[in-house]
Amino acid sequence: MKRISNISKYIAGAGMIILASCKTGGDVNVSPNQSPNVQSGYLLTSALQYLGGVSGAGATTNINSFTGELYSQYLAETFYTNESLFSLKQYDYQGYYTGPLKDLKTIIDVNTDPTKKSLVAITKFGSNANQIASARILSAFIFLTVTDRWGDIPYSQALNGKSNLSPAFDAQKDVYAALMKELDEAQAQFDSGAAMPAQQDILFGGNLTKWKHWANSLHAIMALRLSKVDPNTGKAEYAKAVAGGLMTSNSDNAVYAYLAAQTNENPYFTNYRNRYDYAVSSLVVNTLTTLNDPRLPVYAAPTVSNTYVGLPYGTYGDALGNYSKGTRSKPGNISLIGLTVSNQGSPTVWTSYAQIMFTQAEAAHLGWIAGGDGAAADYYNKGVAASLEQNGVSTTNESAYLAQAAVQFSAATAMDQIMTQKWIAGFLGNGWESWAEYRRTGLPKLLDPVPGSLSPGQKIPRRQQYPQTESDLNTANYNAVIARQGPDALNTRVYWDKQ
Repeated sequence: MKRISNISKYIAGAGMIILASCKTGGDVNVSPNQSPNVQSGYLLTSALQYLGGVSGAGATTNINSFTGELYSQYLAETFYTNESLFSLKQYDYQGYYTGPLKDLKTIIDVNTDPTKKSLVAITKFGSNANQIASARILSAFIFLTVTDRWGDIPYSQALNGKSNLSPAFDAQKDVYAALMKELDEAQAQFDSGAAMPAQQDILFGGNLTKWKHWANSLHAIMALRLSKVDPNTGKAEYAKAVAGGLMTSNSDNAVYAYLAAQTNENPYFTNYRNRYDYAVSSLVVNTLTTLNDPRLPVYAAPTVSNTYVGLPYGTYGDALGNYSKGTRSKPGNISLIGLTVSNQGSPTVWTSYAQIMFTQAEAAHLGWIAGGDGAAADYYNKGVAASLEQNGVSTTNESAYLAQAAVQFSAATAMDQIMTQKWIAGFLGNGWESWAEYRRTGLPKLLDPVPGSLSPGQKIPRRQQYPQTESDLNTANYNAVIARQGPDALNTRVYWDKQ
C-alpha cells in the first residue's frame, strides 16, 4: 500500500478533525465551532457514501461500479472499450482501506475505548454495541468485495496505521472464514440500546433488524460461494446464516438512496449529463425480449423507433452498422439505460431480497436446506416475484410472466434458471457480486471468450491484478502472495473459483 497516502488519508478518512491553529504565547487556539472529538455517526455516513460513489470513490470502487456492470455484461461501452476488452488490468484497492475501512475501524475503536465511549460525541449516535456491530457488518461487506475481486488480500495485519505499513496478505480461504465469523458475531452483538439515527444510517435508517438480516444474508452468500471448493463447510455455514435470520421482504433490501442533487446523484445520471459512455448490452435486451420480461422497459430506454436494441458487448457498436447512441432527449438506434434506474435520484440495491431468495433456491436444489426441488421452486418463484415488485411490475404481469413455460421452474434446468433470474435481478445493483457468481457457476452464459479482448485467451477475467504500490512498496509480501496464489494475472483463479 502507498505508505505516505495511507497515513494522510487515514487522518482524513477516519474523520479526525484537524483544527487550523496558530501559536500565540505558546498556546494552541482551538476553534469553538468544531468538536475536538470524533463524531462517530458521520464516519458511518462517510463510509456508505464512499461505496455509493459520491465521495471521490471513482468508477471502480463504488458498489454499482461501471466496471462491475461491464464485467457482468449488463452494459456495453459506446466508444471507449478499455474495460469491456480488459485492457485495464491493475485496479487499486487502496481507497477502500484508507477511506471507509479506516472510518469503520475508528467507529469500533472509539466505541471500545473506555476514555471515549461515553462521550456525547459518541453516544448520541446509538449504543456502543450497536455502533460496533453495524461497523463490523459494513466492514465485512467491503472486505468481501475486495477479496472477491483480488483474491488473497491484506486483512489481519491491515488498518494498523504506522505500526505496520507493509501488511502481509491473508489467504482468501482464511479471509472468508474470518468474515463469516465477524458477521455471525456482529449480528448477535446488537443490544436493546439506541440505534444509529436515520440521518447518519443512510442505508437502513437506523433499523437494527435490517442490519441483522443483511449480516446473515451476506453470510449465506459467502457460504454458497464455497459450493465447489468446500461444500461441507459451505453447508454448515449456510445453516448458521439461516438460523440467524435472512432478509424477509423487499423492505429489507440494502438500498443506497441517491438524491435529486448533484452532490449525491446516481453515477449513471452523472455520466449521461454529456458523455453517454454506456448502453444496455445486447445480452440483457435479447434475454429479456426472449422471456417477454416486463423489466425490459425499466432497464432499457427505447430507441428512436420505439424499440429496444442492445449494444453488442465490446464492439464499439460496429455490429450495428450505422450506429448512433443518441441522447436521452434524442434517442439513437441503441437503447441507453432506462431512466427509472438511472435518474438523478434513482437508488441502487447492493443486496436484495430477490437475490437471497435465489440463494435459498440454489441451497434447496443442492440439498443444503430442507425441501429439495419443491422448495427450490418456491424460493425461485419468490425471487422472481420480488425482483418484479422491486422494479414496479404489477402482480397481474407478475403472474403472467411466471406462467410462461420458459420461466416456470424445472428441476432439470434448475441452476440455469436460478442463475439467469438472479443475474437479471442484479442489473445495475452490485456488479461485483454478479461477476463473482458468474465465475463460481459459469451461469448465465455470458460472451466468453470476448473477441478482441486483451485478457489471456480473451476470457472474462477471473480476478483483477494488484495495484502497482504493492509490488513497489510491499515487495516481500507481494512476492509471497504471488508464490502462494499464482501469477498476478487476470486468469489466476481465486480460492473458491473451481467451476
